[in-house]
Amino acid sequence: KKEKKSTSLIETLHSLQALIDNHPELQHLRFESLDGMLASIDANKGLNPFGDVIVAYEMNGEDLPRDHGYPLRVIVPGYAAVRNVKWLKKLELAEEEAEGTWQRGLNYKILPPTVLDAKEVDLNRMPGLSEECVFSGITKVENLSHTVPLPTTAFEEEIFGSMSMMPFAGSRTPLTPGETVLVKTRGWAYAGGGRNIVRVDVTGNNGKSWQTATITEGSNQPLRRAWAWVFWECEVPAIVCEDGVSVELACKGVDMAFNTQPESMGGMWNVRGLVNNSYYRVKHKVM
Repeated sequence: KKEKKSTSLIETLHSLQALIDNHPELQHLRFESLDGMLASIDANKGLNPFGDVIVAYEMNGEDLPRDHGYPLRVIVPGYAAVRNVKWLKKLELAEEEAEGTWQRGLNYKILPPTVLDAKEVDLNRMPGLSEECVFSGITKVENLSHTVPLPTTAFEEEIFGSMSMMPFAGSRTPLTPGETVLVKTRGWAYAGGGRNIVRVDVTGNNGKSWQTATITEGSNQPLRRAWAWVFWECEVPAIVCEDGVSVELACKGVDMAFNTQPESMGGMWNVRGLVNNSYYRVKHKVM
Protein backbone atom coordinates (compact mmCIF):
# COMPACT_ATOMS: atom_id res chain seq x y z
CA LYS A 1 0.00 0.00 0.00
CA LYS A 2 1.47 3.29 -1.07
CA GLU A 3 1.67 6.15 1.36
CA LYS A 4 -0.93 8.86 0.95
CA LYS A 5 0.66 12.19 0.05
CA SER A 6 -0.99 15.51 0.71
CA THR A 7 0.08 18.93 1.89
CA SER A 8 -0.85 20.53 5.19
CA LEU A 9 -3.20 23.46 4.82
CA ILE A 10 -1.17 25.48 7.31
CA GLU A 11 1.94 24.90 5.19
CA THR A 12 0.11 25.92 2.05
CA LEU A 13 -1.44 28.98 3.70
CA HIS A 14 1.42 30.09 5.96
CA SER A 15 1.11 33.68 4.73
CA LEU A 16 -2.55 33.72 5.73
CA GLN A 17 -1.63 33.01 9.35
CA ALA A 18 0.13 36.36 9.60
CA LEU A 19 -2.84 37.97 7.90
CA ILE A 20 -5.35 36.59 10.40
CA ASP A 21 -3.11 37.62 13.31
CA ASN A 22 -3.31 41.20 12.06
CA HIS A 23 -6.98 40.98 11.11
CA PRO A 24 -8.84 38.94 13.76
CA GLU A 25 -12.15 39.78 12.11
CA LEU A 26 -11.31 37.22 9.41
CA GLN A 27 -13.01 34.28 11.14
CA HIS A 28 -13.98 32.09 8.19
CA LEU A 29 -12.06 30.05 5.64
CA ARG A 30 -14.21 29.82 2.53
CA PHE A 31 -14.00 27.28 -0.29
CA GLU A 32 -15.30 27.36 -3.84
CA SER A 33 -15.35 24.33 -6.12
CA LEU A 34 -15.11 24.10 -9.91
CA ASP A 35 -18.81 23.19 -10.04
CA GLY A 36 -19.76 26.30 -8.09
CA MET A 37 -20.35 24.80 -4.65
CA LEU A 38 -19.58 27.16 -1.76
CA ALA A 39 -18.80 26.11 1.81
CA SER A 40 -16.67 27.28 4.72
CA ILE A 41 -15.19 26.36 8.07
CA ASP A 42 -13.98 28.48 10.96
CA ALA A 43 -10.47 29.80 10.35
CA ASN A 44 -9.17 28.49 13.67
CA LYS A 45 -9.92 24.95 12.53
CA GLY A 46 -8.34 25.45 9.14
CA LEU A 47 -5.13 27.13 10.30
CA ASN A 48 -4.51 25.16 13.50
CA PRO A 49 -1.81 22.52 12.89
CA PHE A 50 -3.64 20.24 15.33
CA GLY A 51 -6.83 20.55 13.28
CA ASP A 52 -5.21 18.33 10.64
CA VAL A 53 -6.99 20.04 7.75
CA ILE A 54 -5.26 19.32 4.45
CA VAL A 55 -5.54 20.16 0.77
CA ALA A 56 -5.10 16.79 -0.91
CA TYR A 57 -3.74 16.40 -4.43
CA GLU A 58 -2.64 12.77 -4.33
CA MET A 59 -4.03 9.54 -2.88
CA ASN A 60 -1.92 6.41 -2.49
CA GLY A 61 0.89 7.98 -4.47
CA GLU A 62 -1.22 8.84 -7.49
CA ASP A 63 -3.13 11.89 -8.63
CA LEU A 64 -6.38 12.30 -6.76
CA PRO A 65 -9.10 10.45 -8.75
CA ARG A 66 -11.68 12.73 -10.31
CA ASP A 67 -14.50 11.15 -8.29
CA HIS A 68 -12.58 12.04 -5.13
CA GLY A 69 -12.07 15.67 -6.12
CA TYR A 70 -9.22 16.04 -8.65
CA PRO A 71 -7.26 18.26 -8.89
CA LEU A 72 -7.62 19.37 -5.25
CA ARG A 73 -9.86 18.48 -2.36
CA VAL A 74 -10.12 19.91 1.13
CA ILE A 75 -10.15 17.31 3.93
CA VAL A 76 -11.65 18.62 7.19
CA PRO A 77 -11.54 15.76 9.71
CA GLY A 78 -14.18 15.76 12.43
CA TYR A 79 -16.58 17.89 10.39
CA ALA A 80 -19.61 16.97 8.32
CA ALA A 81 -18.69 15.62 4.89
CA VAL A 82 -20.16 18.63 3.07
CA ARG A 83 -17.28 20.77 4.38
CA ASN A 84 -14.77 18.50 2.59
CA VAL A 85 -15.09 20.34 -0.69
CA LYS A 86 -14.09 18.50 -3.89
CA TRP A 87 -12.67 20.02 -7.10
CA LEU A 88 -11.28 22.98 -5.17
CA LYS A 89 -10.96 26.16 -7.24
CA LYS A 90 -10.54 28.90 -4.67
CA LEU A 91 -10.11 29.48 -0.96
CA GLU A 92 -10.10 32.71 0.98
CA LEU A 93 -10.27 34.20 4.45
CA ALA A 94 -13.36 36.28 5.06
CA GLU A 95 -15.34 38.04 7.77
CA GLU A 96 -18.48 36.02 6.99
CA GLU A 97 -19.17 32.39 6.17
CA ALA A 98 -19.65 31.26 2.58
CA GLU A 99 -22.75 32.20 0.64
CA GLY A 100 -25.01 29.58 -0.91
CA THR A 101 -27.46 26.88 0.06
CA TRP A 102 -24.85 24.42 1.38
CA GLN A 103 -23.66 26.85 4.03
CA ARG A 104 -26.47 29.33 4.69
CA GLY A 105 -29.47 27.58 3.21
CA LEU A 106 -31.70 24.86 4.62
CA ASN A 107 -29.56 21.87 3.64
CA TYR A 108 -27.49 21.64 6.83
CA LYS A 109 -29.58 23.64 9.28
CA ILE A 110 -31.04 21.66 12.20
CA LEU A 111 -34.51 23.06 12.82
CA PRO A 112 -36.10 23.10 16.32
CA PRO A 113 -38.65 20.34 17.12
CA THR A 114 -41.50 22.88 17.08
CA VAL A 115 -40.81 24.04 13.52
CA LEU A 116 -42.70 22.29 10.74
CA ASP A 117 -42.02 24.84 8.02
CA ALA A 118 -38.57 26.38 7.45
CA LYS A 119 -40.25 29.63 6.46
CA GLU A 120 -41.14 30.07 10.13
CA VAL A 121 -37.50 30.67 11.16
CA ASP A 122 -34.69 32.99 10.13
CA LEU A 123 -32.08 30.59 8.73
CA ASN A 124 -29.44 33.32 8.84
CA ARG A 125 -29.58 33.22 12.64
CA MET A 126 -28.98 29.46 12.77
CA PRO A 127 -25.52 27.91 12.38
CA GLY A 128 -24.99 25.19 9.82
CA LEU A 129 -23.73 21.75 10.80
CA SER A 130 -19.95 21.54 11.24
CA GLU A 131 -18.71 19.24 14.01
CA GLU A 132 -20.63 16.01 14.27
CA CYS A 133 -22.07 14.48 17.43
CA VAL A 134 -21.65 10.95 18.83
CA PHE A 135 -22.76 7.96 16.77
CA SER A 136 -22.43 4.20 17.06
CA GLY A 137 -23.76 1.15 15.28
CA ILE A 138 -24.05 -2.63 15.47
CA THR A 139 -22.69 -4.48 12.45
CA LYS A 140 -22.78 -8.13 13.52
CA VAL A 141 -24.55 -10.33 16.09
CA GLU A 142 -23.81 -14.01 16.64
CA ASN A 143 -25.27 -16.65 18.92
CA LEU A 144 -22.71 -18.04 21.34
CA SER A 145 -22.17 -21.78 21.53
CA HIS A 146 -21.78 -22.01 25.28
CA THR A 147 -24.63 -21.94 27.77
CA VAL A 148 -25.96 -18.91 29.56
CA PRO A 149 -24.46 -18.54 33.06
CA LEU A 150 -26.59 -18.39 36.16
CA PRO A 151 -26.94 -15.01 37.91
CA THR A 152 -24.10 -14.40 40.35
CA THR A 153 -25.48 -11.39 42.25
CA ALA A 154 -28.82 -10.27 43.62
CA PHE A 155 -28.80 -7.43 41.09
CA GLU A 156 -28.37 -9.84 38.17
CA GLU A 157 -31.10 -12.04 39.61
CA GLU A 158 -33.45 -9.05 39.71
CA ILE A 159 -32.58 -7.90 36.18
CA PHE A 160 -32.42 -11.22 34.35
CA GLY A 161 -34.49 -13.55 36.50
CA SER A 162 -33.70 -17.20 37.22
CA MET A 163 -31.72 -18.32 34.17
CA SER A 164 -31.27 -22.04 33.66
CA MET A 165 -28.20 -23.58 32.03
CA MET A 166 -29.81 -23.70 28.61
CA PRO A 167 -28.33 -25.05 25.36
CA PHE A 168 -28.30 -22.25 22.81
CA ALA A 169 -26.42 -21.99 19.52
CA GLY A 170 -27.56 -24.60 17.05
CA SER A 171 -30.21 -25.87 19.44
CA ARG A 172 -33.88 -26.19 18.46
CA THR A 173 -34.94 -26.08 22.10
CA PRO A 174 -37.93 -23.72 22.18
CA LEU A 175 -37.31 -20.41 23.85
CA THR A 176 -39.78 -18.69 26.11
CA PRO A 177 -40.37 -14.93 25.93
CA GLY A 178 -38.52 -13.32 28.82
CA GLU A 179 -35.75 -15.91 28.97
CA THR A 180 -32.17 -14.72 28.73
CA VAL A 181 -29.66 -15.88 26.15
CA LEU A 182 -26.10 -14.79 25.45
CA VAL A 183 -25.02 -13.20 22.19
CA LYS A 184 -21.84 -11.57 20.91
CA THR A 185 -22.11 -8.32 19.04
CA ARG A 186 -19.67 -6.12 17.15
CA GLY A 187 -19.86 -2.58 15.89
CA TRP A 188 -18.34 0.87 15.53
CA ALA A 189 -18.49 4.27 17.24
CA TYR A 190 -17.43 7.80 16.30
CA ALA A 191 -17.55 11.35 17.65
CA GLY A 192 -17.02 14.53 15.69
CA GLY A 193 -14.58 17.30 16.46
CA GLY A 194 -11.75 14.85 17.16
CA ARG A 195 -13.27 13.84 20.51
CA ASN A 196 -12.05 10.38 21.44
CA ILE A 197 -14.56 7.62 22.11
CA VAL A 198 -13.98 6.47 25.68
CA ARG A 199 -16.74 3.88 26.03
CA VAL A 200 -19.45 1.97 24.21
CA ASP A 201 -22.37 0.51 26.18
CA VAL A 202 -24.59 -2.31 24.92
CA THR A 203 -27.90 -3.57 26.32
CA GLY A 204 -30.03 -6.61 25.61
CA ASN A 205 -32.87 -5.78 28.02
CA ASN A 206 -34.02 -2.33 26.89
CA GLY A 207 -31.57 -0.41 29.07
CA LYS A 208 -32.26 -2.08 32.43
CA SER A 209 -28.57 -3.00 32.50
CA TRP A 210 -25.60 -2.28 30.25
CA GLN A 211 -22.46 -4.15 29.26
CA THR A 212 -19.27 -2.20 28.53
CA ALA A 213 -17.82 -3.18 25.17
CA THR A 214 -14.14 -3.85 24.52
CA ILE A 215 -12.71 -1.40 22.00
CA THR A 216 -10.65 -3.58 19.68
CA GLU A 217 -9.32 -0.97 17.26
CA GLY A 218 -8.92 2.82 17.23
CA SER A 219 -8.46 3.48 20.95
CA ASN A 220 -4.88 4.70 20.46
CA GLN A 221 -5.75 7.76 18.39
CA PRO A 222 -4.13 11.05 19.51
CA LEU A 223 -5.93 12.99 22.23
CA ARG A 224 -8.59 15.28 20.71
CA ARG A 225 -7.52 14.19 17.22
CA ALA A 226 -9.57 11.01 16.92
CA TRP A 227 -10.69 11.39 13.32
CA ALA A 228 -11.50 7.71 12.68
CA TRP A 229 -14.06 5.21 13.91
CA VAL A 230 -13.32 2.80 16.72
CA PHE A 231 -14.41 -0.82 16.49
CA TRP A 232 -15.74 -2.77 19.44
CA GLU A 233 -17.13 -6.14 20.53
CA CYS A 234 -19.22 -7.26 23.49
CA GLU A 235 -20.91 -10.32 24.99
CA VAL A 236 -24.44 -9.37 25.99
CA PRO A 237 -27.14 -11.20 27.99
CA ALA A 238 -30.31 -10.53 26.02
CA ILE A 239 -33.98 -11.04 26.81
CA VAL A 240 -36.00 -13.12 24.34
CA CYS A 241 -38.77 -11.01 22.75
CA GLU A 242 -42.46 -11.86 22.76
CA ASP A 243 -42.08 -13.65 19.41
CA GLY A 244 -39.93 -16.29 21.13
CA VAL A 245 -37.31 -16.26 18.39
CA SER A 246 -35.48 -12.93 18.61
CA VAL A 247 -33.70 -10.47 20.89
CA GLU A 248 -33.36 -6.70 20.62
CA LEU A 249 -30.03 -5.01 21.22
CA ALA A 250 -29.08 -1.35 21.52
CA CYS A 251 -25.78 0.49 21.80
CA LYS A 252 -24.61 4.00 22.65
CA GLY A 253 -21.22 5.65 22.36
CA VAL A 254 -19.65 7.98 24.91
CA ASP A 255 -16.97 10.51 23.95
CA MET A 256 -14.23 12.14 26.02
CA ALA A 257 -16.54 15.04 26.97
CA PHE A 258 -19.02 12.37 28.17
CA ASN A 259 -21.49 13.32 25.52
CA THR A 260 -23.61 10.29 24.76
CA GLN A 261 -26.49 9.26 22.54
CA PRO A 262 -30.08 9.92 23.63
CA GLU A 263 -32.42 7.00 24.18
CA SER A 264 -34.81 8.18 21.48
CA MET A 265 -35.12 10.96 18.96
CA GLY A 266 -38.11 12.45 20.78
CA GLY A 267 -36.26 15.45 22.20
CA MET A 268 -34.22 16.08 19.07
CA TRP A 269 -36.87 15.47 16.42
CA ASN A 270 -36.73 17.81 13.45
CA VAL A 271 -38.89 17.88 10.35
CA ARG A 272 -35.99 16.95 8.07
CA GLY A 273 -34.72 14.09 10.24
CA LEU A 274 -31.15 15.36 10.47
CA VAL A 275 -28.57 14.38 13.11
CA ASN A 276 -30.64 11.62 14.66
CA ASN A 277 -28.01 9.95 16.84
CA SER A 278 -30.33 8.11 19.23
CA TYR A 279 -29.49 4.58 20.41
CA TYR A 280 -28.70 2.24 17.54
CA ARG A 281 -31.15 -0.66 17.80
CA VAL A 282 -31.22 -4.00 16.01
CA LYS A 283 -33.39 -7.10 16.26
CA HIS A 284 -31.63 -10.44 15.94
CA LYS A 285 -33.10 -13.90 15.50
CA VAL A 286 -31.72 -16.50 17.88
CA MET A 287 -33.81 -19.44 16.64
